[in-house]
Amino acid sequence: MEMRTRILSRLSNYEVEDYLERNDIIFIPVGPTEMHGRCPLEIEYVGPLGMAIAMAEKVDGLVLDGLKYFYNGSCATGKGTVRMSVHDGYMYLKAIAYSLMSQGFKRQIYVTGHGTSELTLGALVGDFFDETKRPIAWIDQMTVTAFARTRLGPEESAKYNNFEDVTYGSYAITGQKEDLIIDPNCEPREKRGETFKPGHNTFQGLPESLQNISHIINFGSFAYSIGFYMGDIQDHGGAQGAFSSAEERDAVCASGLEQLRKVVDAVDMPLFVKQMADQAEYTNTVIKEKFGKTLPKNKISDWV
Repeated sequence: MEMRTRILSRLSNYEVEDYLERNDIIFIPVGPTEMHGRCPLEIEYVGPLGMAIAMAEKVDGLVLDGLKYFYNGSCATGKGTVRMSVHDGYMYLKAIAYSLMSQGFKRQIYVTGHGTSELTLGALVGDFFDETKRPIAWIDQMTVTAFARTRLGPEESAKYNNFEDVTYGSYAITGQKEDLIIDPNCEPREKRGETFKPGHNTFQGLPESLQNISHIINFGSFAYSIGFYMGDIQDHGGAQGAFSSAEERDAVCASGLEQLRKVVDAVDMPLFVKQMADQAEYTNTVIKEKFGKTLPKNKISDWV
């Protein structure tokens, strides 16, 4: 439906109550504030925010904004990085999840784009379900972009597979492209090399600060297979975030927005939110009848 805005904090309470009379979907983008090349510190929050807005438009959902101070892991060496432990971020998000549930948002979808988000969101999704029997969901921006390639033909997938550009599309949809740096002295993007390129179970061209763990990271998630810190600001993000001209920036953001919408189209969000409702119904009928007496007790109320 046409709405003045889908950002919860910008709506009046009357508008939220009107919305909840017809629907119960809210997207919660979550990210860190951390060093990332020459990008704004909040880039790994703005990426999920833009994707959440595009997804909310598909299913008449709302978006809870402002959650951009979470675990950052290896980027703690940057002085612009706001450090937060996994535990503290988890507890903060859980409090928000319980609030949203009591407000009437039965379908909560968390969207992230940061490599270590799984530590926080995986625990949240599992524990919240055990404690309430209400399924909430977590979407990873990078996984979504990779999934879209499997749903597009060869020609389309070649165009819409650039995770970095999809993120710049988020700066377009949120109206924040002016935050990106213009530097006439920087190389145009097509001439730059990547800091490192992850391959299948191998990493080529790792920066010096990661050479000590070049073997270890083959056997788990790169982001948290072992504790490490980036040894240089350029080790995370490289030259990303700077453009040689406003024209180049605007062209990349426009192309990225087109890619972002293609990616979201490929996800089939109507099916996604339908399955969330179906899963809640199944849990609170079939599962409740068969296993209700032995499963963990709910923390605040009986079964839905």
